[in-house]
Amino acid sequence: MTTVKCIVNTCTHYLYGDRCSAGNIDIMHEEETAMSQVVEQTMCKSFTHARNVFSYLGSADNMNVAGTIAGLVNPEYLVSPSISCTVSSCEYWAEGARCVAEAIEVNGLHSDECQDTNCKTFSRRANA
Repeated sequence: MTTVKCIVNTCTHYLYGDRCSAGNIDIMHEEETAMSQVVEQTMCKSFTHARNVFSYLGSADNMNVAGTIAGLVNPEYLVSPSISCTVSSCEYWAEGARCVAEAIEVNGLHSDECQDTNCKTFSRRANA
């Protein structure tokens, strides 16, 4: 399982210690019809801004409940969501929209929308 470090502190899935409480995160191209060439063209589509309680309710269907509870009780608990990635131009992309990196980092401190986030682990595939 891929380890996720997330510093998007405005997301409903953000947990103290730069952890992600989502059940699954979706990494995508910023423009669906384009091929990502640089980190800034990637985004975490699972981002939901934590504006109010309704934001949390709206993202509840993608919550890793057991991991979140364990993560809240133990700040050292490793919460590892599954990762779906459609950024086929990345060297860590594998058939079936899987990410094969050992660890990824999603950034976008103080993001307002998913387009403000990036997968910092993106590395352009040599033949892409």
